[in-house]
Amino acid sequence: MSDETVIKDYISIDRDVKVLQPDWANPPTVKDLKQDLSEALPSHNLHVAKVNEWITALRGELKIKTAEGRSKVQPKVIRKQAEWRYSSLEEPFLSTEDMFRVNPVTHKDVDAAKQNAMILNKQFRVDIPKVEFINKYIRAAVNTGTVIVKLSWESETDVVLDEVPVYTSTPEELYQVLQQMVASGQMTEEEAVPIMQAGEPIEIGVESKLVEKEIINRPVLEVKDSRNVIIDPSCEGDIRKAQFIVDKFLTDLSALKKDGRYSNLDKIQERDYDAPDMTYYDEWKDDPNFRFQDKPRKKLMAYEYWGYWDINNDGIVKPFVATWVGDVMIRLEENPYPDKQLPYVLVQYLPPDGNTLYGDADASLLKDNQDIIGAVSRSMIDLIGRSANAQQGVRKDLLDPINADRFKKGLDFEYNPVSNVGDALYTTKIPEIPRSALEMIQLQNNEAEAITGVKAFSGGITSQALGDSVGGIRSALDATAKRELGILRRLSNGLKKIGMKIISMNQVWLSDEEILRITDEDFIAIKRSDLAGSFDLTLDVSTAEADNQKASELAFMLQTIGQSVPYDITKLILSKIADLRKLPDLAKAISEFVPQPDPMVVQQQQLQMELLKAQIQNEYAKAAENEVDRELKAAKAQSELAKAGKVSSEKDKLDLDYVEQASGLKQERELESQLMGLQFKDRLSKESKEK
Repeated sequence: MSDETVIKDYISIDRDVKVLQPDWANPPTVKDLKQDLSEALPSHNLHVAKVNEWITALRGELKIKTAEGRSKVQPKVIRKQAEWRYSSLEEPFLSTEDMFRVNPVTHKDVDAAKQNAMILNKQFRVDIPKVEFINKYIRAAVNTGTVIVKLSWESETDVVLDEVPVYTSTPEELYQVLQQMVASGQMTEEEAVPIMQAGEPIEIGVESKLVEKEIINRPVLEVKDSRNVIIDPSCEGDIRKAQFIVDKFLTDLSALKKDGRYSNLDKIQERDYDAPDMTYYDEWKDDPNFRFQDKPRKKLMAYEYWGYWDINNDGIVKPFVATWVGDVMIRLEENPYPDKQLPYVLVQYLPPDGNTLYGDADASLLKDNQDIIGAVSRSMIDLIGRSANAQQGVRKDLLDPINADRFKKGLDFEYNPVSNVGDALYTTKIPEIPRSALEMIQLQNNEAEAITGVKAFSGGITSQALGDSVGGIRSALDATAKRELGILRRLSNGLKKIGMKIISMNQVWLSDEEILRITDEDFIAIKRSDLAGSFDLTLDVSTAEADNQKASELAFMLQTIGQSVPYDITKLILSKIADLRKLPDLAKAISEFVPQPDPMVVQQQQLQMELLKAQIQNEYAKAAENEVDRELKAAKAQSELAKAGKVSSEKDKLDLDYVEQASGLKQERELESQLMGLQFKDRLSKESKEK
């Protein structure tokens, strides 16, 4: 390519940028973005070299240099460990229907948290292929040591024939409709008057009409190969601090046109199709060498840049996204995501020491063990092969050429009777496989299991492997479970970050109303406007060993308490045990079970109850009789007391009169009374005269 061509290309690139985003004062060019990419490639290539080595070891594709005719077998120790690891890490996420629990930050977010939880779990069940996603998520972690998940949003509409409501358009039409409804008895005049006064249109029917309807509107999760994602090496091991991420992906012209977000597709050069220098890693592709020949399907290498740039030329960087093919910018816009962050989540499988962005895979721990086992195994195979094909020597003078040929072919032959055949024939002896070789293989397998925590369960758990005591076995299993649980927590933390990003996208891009199925007959409508709030996420993860241990402890507790607690508590414990044993149907049946009593027991209890009632009534009757008798006795006692009181008072009166007469007090009191009467009469007469 000449210098003149390069200059023309860059001129066209700058012109294309202005067309893509004309209101930016300082838009980046493809040259600017490629500069960041080239600066980050050296450190990225070191990661790629490690991952390639791990993948090669995992697949057992190492090239073994041996002599001609010697064994080239490669044991798959790493692959064996990985296969046991995949299922144990996938199951905690796939065994539960609702993986996420949304917790409100404040009290006012309680209702919104419940609705976000229902939406998020529904999306993982229906919109996102959960099983496929978790499978790729776990395998990327185990195989490459790092999981990179890209989040996006897919929306698609289509024009369909649908029934839409028809409303009144004029006040006269509204009046006529209301008049008809009043005449038919559908509403009263009192109900129709406010509607007429408001003048709001009312629905009068439906009609078939072509409308644009949303057929797809959902989040998309893509597990990326970390070898295809170039991350800012200055982020100090934290992807959130990265200033840019370059995501290269294979695509074609048809897919780019169908997407609708790309421009300048007609300016893509022919040399950019199936370019020989395209390096793209795809673990899920069966044949990476396959090529389409027609232009719409010919592969293109596109580069998607997510980062920050001073687009307004004011010294402050803003988030944006750009995509280019070759030297042609096909997309340039501000970051469309609600959180304005890079739409990627990175999870480390085995975090290394230091501020390192990428994690380590199991292969980094097991490669030496696999190499040693392979070397010993190949030696043993060569030794066994030589023993099976033992060499046999014959004394030269024993057989003539004809019989010697027959001897080599395994046919009957004639030999010199003078010679002793046993002495004339010699068979080479190959030494047996030394015990040390077998011990070395066992040693390396044990070391591999100790490093990863993954036991070779296919060979069974023996006392020699875990210790002779029960405590030793439990201790080993507990240690394995704890280590696996640590890996699960890192993986679940990555899913929490993914969930939080999806929640933020749902609050902006979700449909105005989502219909969710609660049961086969119950449905609920959730509005996008009700999803706003502040939340945090939790995921409950555990290993099978941890669940079994909890179930055993609950069973022991249930056995200990026996019948001393109410049945509701027993039912709760049994339901939890069934849930831990991954028996959801049984757990539900136990929680909903209402015991039906034995009819004979019920009848006996009824008879006992009736007998008890009769006894109570009899006791009530006796008590009533006793009360009447007590009241009669009390009345008689009061009568006697009254009589006694009357006699006593009369006696007291006589005694008092006697005393007063004896002391002269009675006469004195009568004189005072007479005197007061005379004074009162005198006062009255004076008042009458004065008048």
